[in-house]
Amino acid sequence: MFSDVIGHSNVIERLKNIIRSGRIANAYIFSGPSDVGKKFVAINFAKALNCKEFKDDCCDKCVSCRRINDGNHSDVRIIRPDGTKLKIDQMRFLKKQEAYRAIEGEYKVYIIADAEKMTLESANSILKTLEEPSNNTIFILLTEDYNALLPTIRSRCQLIRFSLVQEKVLQESLMKYPGMTESKAKWLTIRSLGKPGKALKMASENANDDKNDLSLILSILTQRDKSHLINVFKKAEEISKLDNVIDTVISWYRDIILIKQGCPEELLIHNDNKQILEQIAKSYSIMELERLINLALNLQNLIKRNINPVLAMEIMMFNALNTLTTRL
Repeated sequence: MFSDVIGHSNVIERLKNIIRSGRIANAYIFSGPSDVGKKFVAINFAKALNCKEFKDDCCDKCVSCRRINDGNHSDVRIIRPDGTKLKIDQMRFLKKQEAYRAIEGEYKVYIIADAEKMTLESANSILKTLEEPSNNTIFILLTEDYNALLPTIRSRCQLIRFSLVQEKVLQESLMKYPGMTESKAKWLTIRSLGKPGKALKMASENANDDKNDLSLILSILTQRDKSHLINVFKKAEEISKLDNVIDTVISWYRDIILIKQGCPEELLIHNDNKQILEQIAKSYSIMELERLINLALNLQNLIKRNINPVLAMEIMMFNALNTLTTRL
């Protein structure tokens, strides 16, 4: 149900108004950061369009809703990248399926995940489908990078923007989950940076206990030797999702900046490691920390663009060590 969505009240109200009005477009772009709930909202939109009980929401109890939840509804499909790309064969298959009428529900809904990963050929293929859509067929393109989509595709879709969820809203929503304590909800809220999907994933993995291998993170924060740092990040790639480790490093840099600025302890993400943070803070200036955060963000962007992770890490390390040359 739409009430299960964490945050995005403006998006939900807009989608409900679209359903009530009956003026449903053939294509939408859900654009926003990763893990904020774009796919979850898209699935609920598909359920609401085909629900047998509710007019502008989904009941999660009728046959249609349950089959969509189980992933076996013949009229609702999620298309994901094949490897690192959405390939033309996937779009061609989609075009063939789109030509048929809905079997189970009123609407056929195709949710294309990571739409920015379409090859030029697959983008042009889906463009032709968007130019001549079948009745009662809806495409929902999910993307983190709206500008990476072809202008011709963007012009044929209604844009719905997703933002990071406010801390208060996210924490209150997390508190509704069984076994969630206030302290854990607070930690997950701060650590996930406004991303409900990330918060729920960390909660299911008991991330509050291991916090991404403290010794590994400390190696990244305290070492200045390039070859050592490359080995550390390689280890990170082996033991955990590299993107999560980079997120954690950024959160530590953030805490170090707050400590140097004299901010209250309750604002720290890693306040149980305050003494370690204070010790590390002596080795950095605020300007250095801000530059290192930007370098880490750039590393994430390079990896998302499928740049070789080792090469991306070497680029970051070179720039990071240049940032810290006055202390080497």
